[in-house]
Amino acid sequence: MRAVITLLVLLLSMCGSQTWSTQTDLHTESQSTGAAAEVSTQLDISAELRELRDMVGELRVTLSFTRDELQNTKDLLNKIEVENDAVKQRLVASETEVVNLRKEAAAQTADLRSVTERLAVTETDMEHVKKDTEAQHTDLTTVKTEVMSLIKEQAAQEAELVVLKTRMDTGEAQVETRLSASETEVEKLKMEHAAQEAELTAVKTRLAATETEVVNLEKEITEKPKVAFSAALTAPIEAGNTDLNLVFTKTITNVRQAYSNITGFFTAPVKGVYYFRFTVMDHLNSRRMYIMMFKNGEKVMHLTEYDTDGHASYLSSGVTLQLEVGDVVNMRLPAGSRLYDDSRNHSTFSGFLLFTL
Repeated sequence: MRAVITLLVLLLSMCGSQTWSTQTDLHTESQSTGAAAEVSTQLDISAELRELRDMVGELRVTLSFTRDELQNTKDLLNKIEVENDAVKQRLVASETEVVNLRKEAAAQTADLRSVTERLAVTETDMEHVKKDTEAQHTDLTTVKTEVMSLIKEQAAQEAELVVLKTRMDTGEAQVETRLSASETEVEKLKMEHAAQEAELTAVKTRLAATETEVVNLEKEITEKPKVAFSAALTAPIEAGNTDLNLVFTKTITNVRQAYSNITGFFTAPVKGVYYFRFTVMDHLNSRRMYIMMFKNGEKVMHLTEYDTDGHASYLSSGVTLQLEVGDVVNMRLPAGSRLYDDSRNHSTFSGFLLFTL
């Protein structure tokens, strides 16, 4: 029985270690999902969703394994209860045997008293008839010998009875000790079983929360608008005596078709916060390179680059803007300025939606 209980404890410990490990992995993956939710690109969010689905599968496998372990624990508890019933039956049988032995000892004591009384009467009679016959004297000697033998036998029986009683007391104490130990183990198993049920409930709760989060993320990805564009000049351009609206004619990316490669304007399709960035290039030789960004006709940025070595110079910057539906953003080249580009996309204009409002 002790070997069975030891095996049960080891199994429960292994189950607890695995659940804790699963719990720690789930916490780590949840933190990764939380961090990934802040990443602006939808590809990273999709990757996190796949990891969450895998994690849900692992949790379901762990839940099935925990249920099997709980069923095994219940089976072992039933087996222990059967063994306890057998021990109780043996204890009752032992107590009955002790009662019978005590009755036999009482009967033997009564017989001994009777024999002693008879011996006293016999000795008295023998004294009276001793002078009458030698034959009766011989018979009396024989009777005395038999009586002494009976006394010795009775003493041996009494000693044996004491030993037997001691053994019965020892056996009863051992049975009580084992019964107490079994009851202690049963209580311990009940406590562990209750702890496992509580842990299983917590796992179910976390699993439900994770599934809800996955559903919400899928809904957010499905419903969230997607706006992004990137365009290039593809050829040198120079402004005359007035500012020139820059039209980046080569469309590299245009999700939601919010950028026009005909007018050079980006028109916000939804209310939200957008990020815009540009990079322009020119071969400067004691010249200045200018670039401006406008929102709804109002200047947002005006940057300048100056160089004298005649080598290629780049000018880059970016800005985050809150736009309403229909707001427009575009780039302008100040009067007298020029930019360079070719098929390698040196001068580009890009933007994308960060989040809606």
